[in-house]
Amino acid sequence: MKIDFIASKSGQFKKLTFYGQSPWLDNISRCMINSGELEKLIQNGVITGITSNPSIFEKAINSEKCGYPEAIKSLLQKNLTPFQIYDAITRDDIKSTALLLKPVYEKSGGRDGFVSIEVAPNIATNVSTSISEAQRIFSLIDEKNVLIKIPATNEGLEVISALISQGINVNATLMFSRNHYIAVSNAYIGGLKKALESGLNLRDIHSVASIFISRVDTYVDKLLNELITGTDASSAKKEKIINLRGKAAVANSKIIFNKYKETFSGAEFTTLKAEGATRQRLLFASTSTKDPSYYDLKYVEPLIGRNTVSTLPDETIEHIADHGKLSPDTVSQELENSNKIIAELSELGIDLDEVGEKLQEDGVKSFENSYDKLLDSIKNISRNI
Repeated sequence: MKIDFIASKSGQFKKLTFYGQSPWLDNISRCMINSGELEKLIQNGVITGITSNPSIFEKAINSEKCGYPEAIKSLLQKNLTPFQIYDAITRDDIKSTALLLKPVYEKSGGRDGFVSIEVAPNIATNVSTSISEAQRIFSLIDEKNVLIKIPATNEGLEVISALISQGINVNATLMFSRNHYIAVSNAYIGGLKKALESGLNLRDIHSVASIFISRVDTYVDKLLNELITGTDASSAKKEKIINLRGKAAVANSKIIFNKYKETFSGAEFTTLKAEGATRQRLLFASTSTKDPSYYDLKYVEPLIGRNTVSTLPDETIEHIADHGKLSPDTVSQELENSNKIIAELSELGIDLDEVGEKLQEDGVKSFENSYDKLLDSIKNISRNI
């Protein structure tokens, strides 16, 4: 990442925060922590939070520049298993990052400055084990500005509600549809109610709900291309199908944001808010474009809104610094057109709730694969030491 260039353009990112959106880095590595690059991005207001996942850690650990082999060697001397080594390394990185972000957390009154860590994907379908593991991780890191990432699957919803009820911060991840969002926000509010009954301070409980964006277009465009191939080249229907390419993801996100506003201005949450509860912020994830023919800030500029988060990979941060055109509350605009796009897709047989289920299933498998590769990488490094 071009750290000095990005820092010189920090006004772009401060503009985002002025508009009410928190820019979070979708990356983490010991290189960035130890080199001071991460601290520089935080101090210059470029980022106000960070997310991680098994894919990110897998890439970091395989980097020869970041000192992970030395850390693994040290941990091997304690006769730890590959999982225990992974666990120790990731918790250490997250702890270090949480400390760097603590000034942001304190200055924002606990509204911002978070770092996320994911429960191991291979236990995601086991509710009781996931809850115990989340409790263990949260307790060992022992920093208030940590979010435990839990996938928004049927099992995950139970975990999310249980953790919130115990005062454990949650990043509900792998959401792709309006139905996913409704279920997650209900789990959060249900957890808050139980926390209140238990006498917990609701002001100390925080959560984000992560809606993945670009993957929706990738999958829907694939379906549209299949329809185009099977349609008469001269038909008006083909032109209509072509015009829908690349429009599903942003439209879907705007509709979800509208539901988010309704949910957290409704009577149920207003009652909890009076007891000190904070809203579960909507987080826009997967914001880099996968189709090279699309504008590189396609999933950033139209989705700026108050009380939201946008997670940004390195290259997207560079694009914002270089040529981002940022305006306030763009996510609330063109809601009617967004509903029209979703309706037109439905007429073609493309149901975004069904698409969301498929993408969530694929996302869980993808994280499991990355997790397995991560453990294999630790084993390989261990063999070569």
